[in-house]
Amino acid sequence: MTLRSGTDDIKSDRLVLRRIERNDLPTFTKMHADPEIARYIGSGNPRSDQETLQWLQDTLMAYEKYELGQLAVVRKSDGVLIGRCGLSDVVVESRIAEGRALPRGWFSRSQAPKGIELEFEPELGYTFGRKFWGYGYASEAAGCVFNYVSPTVRLSKVISVIHPENVRSIRLAERFGLRRYGCVEMLGRSFDRYLWPIDAA
Repeated sequence: MTLRSGTDDIKSDRLVLRRIERNDLPTFTKMHADPEIARYIGSGNPRSDQETLQWLQDTLMAYEKYELGQLAVVRKSDGVLIGRCGLSDVVVESRIAEGRALPRGWFSRSQAPKGIELEFEPELGYTFGRKFWGYGYASEAAGCVFNYVSPTVRLSKVISVIHPENVRSIRLAERFGLRRYGCVEMLGRSFDRYLWPIDAA
C-alpha cells in the first residue's frame, strides 16, 4: 500500500504514517541491526547496513511500480520516527514443490524464482524500535493502515505473516480477529499466515 495521489499522510490519535524517505535510512539501519527486533522478521538475523539500504531502495521502487510498501510511523507528540507499518507483497508458490511440506514464499517479487506459478498476497506488516514496544503503537498503526485500505482498495484478501514464537504479534492478530489459515516457508523458516477479516472492515 502506498498513499493515494494527493494524500500526504494518514493519521491516528498518536501517529502519522507517511512515505519512507531516503533520510530515514539511519533510523531503519539501527532498527534492523538490533538482534531482538530482527529475531522474528525475515531470516531472523540482524541486517547489515547494505541490506537495509537495499531494503529502502526496494521500498521506494515498490511505491512507484506496485503502489505498495511500508510507511514510516512518526509519533505526533515529538515527531520521532518510531517504526514502519504498511502493506507489501508476499509472494507464495501456487503449488507445493515435490518433496516439500510447505509452500515457499518470498518477501518481495524480485526474490521469487522464475518459471513457477505464483500468488501475490498483500501483507500487512510492521516493525518498531525496541524502546517503543509496549505502548500500543503497533496496534494503532496496523489498525490505521487496515482502515485506510479497506474502503478504498478492492482486495480479496489481506494477510499478516507471523513467526510462531512472536507472541506479541500473535496477540495483536487475535485482538483484530485475524484467523490463522496455513504456513509458508520463507528464508528457511516456517511462518504462520493470518487472514484479516476484510469483510468486517
